[in-house]
Formats: sequence, C-alpha cells, structure tokens
Amino acid sequence: MAKIKILGGGGEVGRAAYLVSDRGQNILLDYGVNFDENDRPQFPGHVRPIDLTGIVITHAHLDHIGAAPILYITGHPPIVMTKPTLDIGRLLIRDFLKINAFYIDYDLEEVENMSTKTIAVEYGQEIELGGFRVLLTSAGHILGSSMVYLETPSGHRILYTGDINTIQTWTLSKAELWPIKIDTLIIESTYGSTKHPPRHETEHRLAGVIEEVLDSGGTVLIPAFSVGRTQEVMCLVHAEVPGADIFIDGMSREITSIYLRHKTYLRDPGLFEKVVEHVKFVRGWQDRRKIWRRPAVIISSAGMLKGGPSVYYLKKIGDNPSNAVYLVSYQAVDSPGHKLLETGGIDEFGIDRVNARVEWFDLSSHAGKDGLLDVVKRYKNVVQNIIIVHGEPDSSSNLERIIREEIGEDISVFRPLNGDEIVLD
Repeated sequence: MAKIKILGGGGEVGRAAYLVSDRGQNILLDYGVNFDENDRPQFPGHVRPIDLTGIVITHAHLDHIGAAPILYITGHPPIVMTKPTLDIGRLLIRDFLKINAFYIDYDLEEVENMSTKTIAVEYGQEIELGGFRVLLTSAGHILGSSMVYLETPSGHRILYTGDINTIQTWTLSKAELWPIKIDTLIIESTYGSTKHPPRHETEHRLAGVIEEVLDSGGTVLIPAFSVGRTQEVMCLVHAEVPGADIFIDGMSREITSIYLRHKTYLRDPGLFEKVVEHVKFVRGWQDRRKIWRRPAVIISSAGMLKGGPSVYYLKKIGDNPSNAVYLVSYQAVDSPGHKLLETGGIDEFGIDRVNARVEWFDLSSHAGKDGLLDVVKRYKNVVQNIIIVHGEPDSSSNLERIIREEIGEDISVFRPLNGDEIVLD
C-alpha cells in the first residue's frame, strides 16, 4: 500500500516536502524551507534519515532544497538532482547560512556531506533507488529544474511537478510533459487562481518603457531574483532594447557563471553567451557609485528589495522622476517591494516617497491557472488522484474547482494540509 505524507507545502507556498512510502521503503520529494512574518526560516516535518531510501530534489530554490542538509547531520541517504540544481543550491544554501545561521541546525559540513551523496542525473535518465524507479524531465522553472516521474515498488506511477512553467522564456524551454501513464499527480498551485497576461505583451511593454526612460536620459533599476529572473531580463533587454548599457549586480554574477557552465540546459545557448559578452558585471563599490549616474539598465538583487545592492540604487535614483524602478519578481506581502508599490515609499529604509516611475511586470516563472489546467488535461484520461500542494488556500481551492469542472467528479482531488497522509488505492 502506497502512501504520501505531507511534511510541508500543504496549504502554503514553500517548505515543499512530500514523503512517498511503499512496501517499507520511503522516497522524499524535496525538503525545503519558508519564512515567517519575521523572516525566520520554518522547516518541514521531521523524517529520520535512516528511514529514507532516497531523496529527489526538483530545483535549487530554498523552499525546495533549503532543509535537505539537516538529513546529513546523522544520515547519508542518496539524493538525486540535476547538476545545475546542485551547483545553484549549494550557492543559495551558503548564502542562507550566512544570514540565518542562528536558526539553522546544520552547517557547511552537512552541505558538503549532501553534495558527496548526490547522484547527478540528466533529463530522461532513469535510475533506481531501492524499489523505486525515478525519471526527471525539464520543469521550465529555473536552470536544471525538474519534474519527477516516480514508480513505486508496488507499481504506482506518480508525477510530481515541483515548480513548473508551461511557457517558453528567453532562457528556458517550457516544461516537458512526457507521454507516460500515471495514476497520481502531485501538482503545485502557487498561481492556481491567477491567469498571467500573455508573456509577449508584458515583455513588449517592459521594453517600451525602458526605452522611454533611457531616451530621456534616465536610469532604470530592475530589482530581480538572482536565479532565473536576472538572466531572463538581461536577455530580454539585450534583444529588445538594442544598444542599452546593461549592468548586473549582486549574486547574479555567480549564478550567471553557473548558467554558462551548464548552457546545454538553456533554450538558446548561443544567444545567452552573446548576452553575457554584452552585459557588464559590477565588481565593487567603485563601479556601483558610477553607473547610476548615467542612462543605463541596472539589474540587481534583491528582487523584493529586502536588501542587497538594489536598495543602494533605489536611494540614489529614487528622487528623480526621469528615472524608473521596474519590479519583475514576485512581491510578498509586507516585503519592501510590495510596500513601494502600495504606498510609494519604504519607511524601514527611510524612503518616504519615490519620485521615479515605479511599476510591476508579471514575468512569473510559475504556470498560471490555465497552464496548470493544461498539465491536468495532459493526463486526465489516466490519472486517478490529484494532490494539490504548494499554494495558499484560495489558490489551491480555485485550482480544485476548475479541475473538477474540467474532469468531473470521478477523480479523487486532495488539498492536504501539513501532517496529512494520503493512501493511494
């Protein structure tokens, strides 16, 4: 009898952790963290490393990998992921440790222990972990991100989407859904109640307003996530705003190096190499103090304006209405970026009012409700169970509603909370 226990990601975004058990063996799908209202890390439910047949990590974001090193304090289970996921994950976890060491039980030693137990696989490469068969395919989310096809010892066939994007972007192809028969679908629902606007329209509008600001002699600041969003935006600006000076600041430089190291995972490696040759990477404060004084596009961490060089640039260019701040990343409620959009200032940084143009552009790397429904439709003739995870209650409930409207009542649809266990018939 196969079971799936929700250790994290039930009724919430982040902290993804799903334990699949069958015939005395256990596979853990992701083991991530999220953060409370005070930005303190929250870890998923406990699982004993000795009980694990193996772990599969879908991608390098902390909400999917950030808790995994805990399992290497006393254990050494094999852990499966792509090579880009390992390289990016190690970098993000190291940064996580620098900021949150007080709240974290593991240290760099456990990160290295995890690395030595990693089985790095390519898309489409099938491997066995005990009695489980595992196959990863591209999820289209960030470099190296994967969906997991899992066959249990008793023959249950499960697809776990992880975080999935069903459209092509400047850097990645869309998620690759293989024609494999499955009986259970574990699907994210981050945007289960949201339909993203057509991507080409958003990109065209962003390129247009960037060009307007540069033509008037202004500077454009684009706070962006270091992984994925920065690389996508720099490709977009390079292609759609020819001749623009593009500067990259923050952790994005190291992440971009990893992208180059694993360029076969990119949709167009040649284009990406050309973009990297064109952009300029900020190497320190001497560069930082100069570039905001000229017409240029500065793409900098952090995407929600929680810190990093973006805050410095905002303080320097924010008073001038000829400049612009274009947000392209998700803005969590109570984040500085969200406050800027809502109030026009950020009180914790002593910024009462930003006179520069401020606007948000939807360049999400998650599928919207229509994309998620397309995934369900792909398997609707074979799937028996759909487990909706990784979404706030309104998003997951809306996705459940539209799934039932599309497929009918003959299928079992679950919206579990953390701690719940689902038995697969």
